[in-house]
Amino acid sequence: MTIKVDLDTDRWVYVPEGFPWNGYETPEQWSRTVARLAAEGFGYDAEERGVLERYLERLLAYPRMTEGVHRFALLGTPDKALELVQVVDAPTDESMPEDLLLGLPEPDATREPEVTEVVGGLGPGRRAIRYTRADELGGDIVASVNWAWRTGGSDVVVMYGTQNLVQLDDLLPVLDEFAASIRLVEP
Repeated sequence: MTIKVDLDTDRWVYVPEGFPWNGYETPEQWSRTVARLAAEGFGYDAEERGVLERYLERLLAYPRMTEGVHRFALLGTPDKALELVQVVDAPTDESMPEDLLLGLPEPDATREPEVTEVVGGLGPGRRAIRYTRADELGGDIVASVNWAWRTGGSDVVVMYGTQNLVQLDDLLPVLDEFAASIRLVEP
């Protein structure tokens, strides 16, 4: 099985693993195009466009540690930053507890994780929001959100993290919609 994500292509872009990809010969060509379209669509000024282009280039160079990792970038956020979501699609490992897919238990939690039931293209699943203190970031609180489904012989996990706890409230419905749009398809 493989995943399909029905996403809002005005706000979400797939981050390719390698090039050439989908008509783009180089990472720079893809980054310039995405940054230009974001600037046009969301009113980024020249400096914001340049920052986005450089961030996209670094994102493309960042290695994927395991197979089955898909990256998506959300554009047009209130602070004009780029938000990254990773989706892991792996064969179900029955020896792995389902809570582990949600990042639980979280020994460094600053409060009890918020676990809720969700439904999407993969059927019923769960979402966990975890808050931890990040000493390596000066003690800031970081929110990590995982959506997890164990279905059809696959474990599908969507992962997102942020230090911007205020923006998380605004983005959570958009992220929920993204996670719910994922479904399995035959290769």
